[in-house]
Parts: sequence; C-alpha cells; structure tokens
Amino acid sequence: MPAFNQQFGYLYNGTWVTPALWQSLWNGMTAIAQCIGALCSSWICNKFGRRASYAFSSAICIVGVGIQFASRDWKLMMVGKAINGFGLGGCFCFGPLYVGENCFPELRGFYLVFLNSSIVYGQLFLALSARWSAGLSGNASWLTLIGMQWIFPVATIALMPWYPESPYWILSKYHDLPRAKRELTRLYGKQNETLIARRFTELQVEVAVVNNLSQEVTVRDCFRGSNWSRTCLTFLCGSTQQVIGTSFIFGYIGYWASLIGIQQPFDVSIGVFVLGFVGNSIAFYTIERIGRRPLIVHGLLLMWILLLLIGGLGFADKNHAALSAVTAFLFIWAFIYQTTLGAGALSFSSEISDLSLRAYTQPLVTIGNAGVGWIFGFTCPYMINPDEGNLGARVGLVFGFFGVLAYAYVYFYVPETKDLTYTELSYLFDSKANRRHFPEAIAKHRAELDAMGMKEITGEDDLKEAVVHVERV
Repeated sequence: MPAFNQQFGYLYNGTWVTPALWQSLWNGMTAIAQCIGALCSSWICNKFGRRASYAFSSAICIVGVGIQFASRDWKLMMVGKAINGFGLGGCFCFGPLYVGENCFPELRGFYLVFLNSSIVYGQLFLALSARWSAGLSGNASWLTLIGMQWIFPVATIALMPWYPESPYWILSKYHDLPRAKRELTRLYGKQNETLIARRFTELQVEVAVVNNLSQEVTVRDCFRGSNWSRTCLTFLCGSTQQVIGTSFIFGYIGYWASLIGIQQPFDVSIGVFVLGFVGNSIAFYTIERIGRRPLIVHGLLLMWILLLLIGGLGFADKNHAALSAVTAFLFIWAFIYQTTLGAGALSFSSEISDLSLRAYTQPLVTIGNAGVGWIFGFTCPYMINPDEGNLGARVGLVFGFFGVLAYAYVYFYVPETKDLTYTELSYLFDSKANRRHFPEAIAKHRAELDAMGMKEITGEDDLKEAVVHVERV
C-alpha cells in the first residue's frame, strides 16, 4: 500500500519502496518466532492441556498485533511480528494435535482440511479487506488491516468456555475416565451415544497401548528406530509447502504483481485467494475420496510445471499477452495448490507420527513450514525488489528448481495414510513396507487378523484384552 510504503520506505525512481532488508527481517523474525513457539508448544500442551494452551497462544497473538498497531518504525513492527509469530507457532500445533487425538480415522483428513481452511479463509478475508481499505486515506489504509488481526484471537478466547478439553489428554494425563467421557460427549453430542461409546473405547485402547509399551516418552524417541523416518516425513512435508512457492505467491503476490507491471494487483491477489478458497472447498471431498499421496504427488508435479511456465515468461517482453498468461498461471497454481498439497500435506503431516509422540512431532510441521518459509521470506524481497535482484516472473524458475527436488522425494517416500489407524501405521513402518504400496500391505495384513469387536470397555479385563490384541497387531 502506498501509505505503508511512505511510512516505512523511501523514494526510489519516483516510487515509494519498502527496503528489502526490513521486509526480510519482518518475515524472518516472524518465522523464527513461529519455530520457537512450536518448540515450546510440546511442553505447554502436555503440562496444561490443549484448551489452556490454545487460549495462551491466542493471548500472545493479541499482544503482538497490538504492538504492530502502535508501531511507526520498522524496529517496533518487527517486535510485534515476532511476538505474534510466537503465538501463531503454538496455534498451528494445537489444532492438528487436537483433531488427530479425538477424531475417527475415517474423518481425520476431512477435519484436518478445516485447519488449512482457516488459513485460506484468512488470506481471502485479508485480500478483500486490503482491496477495501486501499481507498482509505493515510495510515488508516494499513492500520485497519493490522487491527483486523484481533478478530480471530479475541473470538477464540471468547468462545473458550464452550471448547472441550481433549479427552485423550485427560486419559493420558490423569486417567480420569468420567471427565474424559464428559468431554467426549460435549464433542460428539449426547444424541450420538453409539459413536461416543466406540470412540471412548478406542481412546482407552490407544492410551493403554502407549502406557504399556513405553512408560516414559521423550523427544529423543522421535529420532529412534522407525520413528526417525516418520519424523523426517513430518518435517519435510511441512517444508515442501514452502519450497514450491507458497511464501512467495501468497506472501508477495500483490507487491510482486505491481512490480512486474500487472494492472490492478489487488484484484490479482483477490483472484488468487478466491481460487484457493474454491480449491480448498473441493479438498474436503478429495482428501478422503482420493487420499493423501495422490494429491501430494500429482499436485506437486502440476505446480512445478506451472512455475517453469511462469519463469519462462519472465524472459518475454512485458506486453499484455505475457502478463495475462502469468496471471492465468498464478490463478491455476493457487487452485491446484489448495486442492492438493495445501490440504494433503497438512493432513498427512498431522497423522504420520507415532501415537505416543504426537505432541513432540506436531511442532515439526510448523518448524518445517516456518523454518523453510523464513529462508524464502528473507530472500524473496531481494529476488523481486527493483533495487535488488529484480527477477520479475523469472523467480518462478527458482522455486521450480526446488520443486523438482521435492517431487522426487514425495514420489518415493510419502505413503498413503487414508483410513489407517495409528497402530496400523506403526505396523507398516516397523515392518518396512514399501511406502508406495501401503494400501496393499495393510489389506493383506488385515486379512490375516481377526477383527477386534468394538464393544464398550466395562472392566479391566476387557481393557487388557484390547491392549493385547492391539500389541499383537
């Protein structure tokens, strides 16, 4: 926005430009703070529970936004972004962890798409708000956008009394069956007695298995045995979203579009986010119908091709046809990303870790995403600013190079996790099944076992029988 650039930037060839260094520091400190917040989230949520931890992170975000709102120089703005980033790092961990703990495997992907939806809807809301606030005079044009960031954390804290605590955490922390049953009933509703009974049985079995197999779990267990490969998948799938260009396209689309000569850059931003919204809406269906692996693998391939096309157009003259083609490819890229990798990678990363290590591995999704995002967030201004690299559309080739590396990795190492329980995932990794053939391997394994009847656990003998069965599986 012109008023923002005038407040924090300087005149360059008659145009107000925010220095690349300041943009890099803002984005870099936000990403680093997200990583720190994610690292702290394991201890916080295990100690105080999922609900209190989410409220705490939301309060941190409120403080960070307040500092940004009050800032009139780049240093104070950086402090506000860092504090807000710390809170976001925790929020990004607690949501997937909560869903993974308390949702049925058949619906896990569907509800994890909601987490990606919160990001997509927020981006679209911001783009529409920016288009509206651009007409305001002076600093009100950008202060309005910063102030709007208060809406979501304030609403979260206000609704916290109606937010049930995680039944899984209650069982694993306090072994309080009545309280866990009450919270589970709040989640599913009193009318769904059959579903509640089934899920409560599963939760007891899961907690009992963890307690029986490992009396004390530490973060070092994430890097031992088969957990090491699962930890790598968690981290690398989170970072894959960044290497394919999200930090650039979603973070700098409006600014970059204006630099390369695209008319109405705000409208281009809105178009990207609207198509992302449509793609994410489709992902609610495809994530459980098609599965995680096909979405991630094929989506990466298509986005890589589009990045090469965008980069190639950077060598053409900046005429109407070339700019129109770049805009069209950006729209297609955004749609494909949110339909495939945006939803698929988050769902996959949130369910691939071992049952007992979720609180430790979930932050790695945020660290992988934010850590690699920090690298690109720091370098993107230098690549696109007219007083620095001035790459224009050729920046697509940079992300295209990293995209082909990411594609090679996911093709050979990312398995399908749709409809698999955590015990089945552990079996497949421990047995070193071929990553590309998990569905066939688990179908063969299920055929060799007698299915355990999902009756309600009424006594210690029933629970022991269930634990023995799951351990045998």
